[in-house]
Amino acid sequence: MPIEGDLKSLNLSSVLQLISQERLTGVLKIKKRSNLVDIGFSEGKITGAFYERGDKSERLETYLVKSGLLGRNVYAMVEEIHNETKRPIMNIILEDKYLTLAEVERIIKFKIQEVFDEIFTWEEGAFKFEQSSAIYPRSIIKIRMDTEGLILESARRFDEWPRIRNTIPSGDVVYRKVERPELKLKPPEDEARALSLLDGHRSVDDLVEISGLGKFHTYSCLYRLLSTGQIEVSYAKPTPKKRRPRKQISLRFLRIPVGILVIITILIIEFLIGNFLSGRLPDLNLIDTEFYESDFKSYQKVFFYKNNRIPSVHEVKSIFEK
Repeated sequence: MPIEGDLKSLNLSSVLQLISQERLTGVLKIKKRSNLVDIGFSEGKITGAFYERGDKSERLETYLVKSGLLGRNVYAMVEEIHNETKRPIMNIILEDKYLTLAEVERIIKFKIQEVFDEIFTWEEGAFKFEQSSAIYPRSIIKIRMDTEGLILESARRFDEWPRIRNTIPSGDVVYRKVERPELKLKPPEDEARALSLLDGHRSVDDLVEISGLGKFHTYSCLYRLLSTGQIEVSYAKPTPKKRRPRKQISLRFLRIPVGILVIITILIIEFLIGNFLSGRLPDLNLIDTEFYESDFKSYQKVFFYKNNRIPSVHEVKSIFEK
């Protein structure tokens, strides 16, 4: 039975539970507008997750550097080895012992949970399960995570998220430390890391990028630090306004009228040229004799303005009789 549909009609938890209970192997693809998520399964266990935001995606190696687990200089050296030997970058990191397998597996599991935190907030999106597919077929790291456990943890975080967002409404907010030696608090490791990164200039979004804790856990740590009075709001970074693209005025509606005008102009030119070549140009005399032959009085007025006197009837008739 194919597994595909829309999250509006079938929630994500039900889809994941079905794959887990049936012990299926393949890749669940979920798409919401320009966002794409791939989740790998092996016999109902989760093997990996990939999240592409529009045209942006984050490789694991990039995250290791950004979070500080792998130094930039070390990563530059790893890239040089990769370019010379063509060995996969992750193989170099593990085989040359820049990081241990346990450290890398912990980061991968953390990133999988981060993807789940995101998609559990989606209320719409099309999904399709492709059986027998593999998300990272050549990876040397074999991850197996319990699907039910991930669902429960994501649901718990989803319930906590509104309360956290109510306290930290924007990623543009900048917090600063509050020196309160009388409290003598010793925050847990993750909170201590978030606290150490506060320099009075980094926003919440900046901390999410560099903390290595992920979005939910970074917000959660800041929420607890705020609750215990260890940090306070400093200011909010101004968000640059996006310029609205100028509307382009379409001139397509002029195509037909202009086309007709061009055709008429061509026909008039052809008519004049044809008459010129045949010697039958239209009479361009300024005085229409047929008109004045039927109306002497009109010509008398013209004659008066031209000669400052009224012509006789004979003078008028003599012009038309020539």
